Amino acid sequence: MNGMGFQGQLAEQGGQPGSVLPKFDRTVFDYIIIALGYLLMPIGLVLALLRLLSSHYKNYRKGSNFNLLFHVFVGGFVEIVVLFMAEWINGKNSIGTTIIIFVMFALMLLLPAFIFGNLAAKGRYRFIQLTTVYLDLIVSKGITYIGSLSEISDQSESDVRRDILYLKDRGILEPHIIFNEGRQMEPIRTSSGFGSTPSQPQTQSQLPKSIRCSGCGAQNTVNPSQSKSCDYCGTTIAYF
Repeated sequence: MNGMGFQGQLAEQGGQPGSVLPKFDRTVFDYIIIALGYLLMPIGLVLALLRLLSSHYKNYRKGSNFNLLFHVFVGGFVEIVVLFMAEWINGKNSIGTTIIIFVMFALMLLLPAFIFGNLAAKGRYRFIQLTTVYLDLIVSKGITYIGSLSEISDQSESDVRRDILYLKDRGILEPHIIFNEGRQMEPIRTSSGFGSTPSQPQTQSQLPKSIRCSGCGAQNTVNPSQSKSCDYCGTTIAYF
């Protein structure tokens, strides 16, 4: 996918990275976990927890891991419904007993499923916001230094490297973009004006910064010595 192709696709689908990113990043193993969640809930739960423990440090996996747990708990409730419906049909339980059992297991399984579903949606939303910050810094502002991206986006350098590789794999970032270690360097003034030779690292106050909104928690890019209204809830965010 070339740069113009991606920009065109982004514009056609609403202008947000969420329109071209997968809803949840899933592998074959994830689909196996989901299937086991609906067939053998205890095994699916163990595998989902192992998946979370082994990959939750990756930003793009946070929503997907919570989504696996959502499916496992919903699957457990479906198994209970099928089991006790069969017993009611065979006359082993009364309709009253069956309803009480359904309500009890709904509280035990569907309530956690709702919580994990909410966490999954928030995890995906936050990664979309982070991707928006990356695109603004890399594509719009031309910042390709890992240290600067880490400082502005408030992510560790290892997180930035992983996120960049993922976005390249998904075609969100062009594979030919070269990223460098360290901080972005600013041009020095020559006799003919500003040259392209780097002199000293930019300080944090000279760079835009990604700041979390105190109102809704969304990431917003704020320019130095300025304030702006949150893109999502309108809360005023000051640069600090």
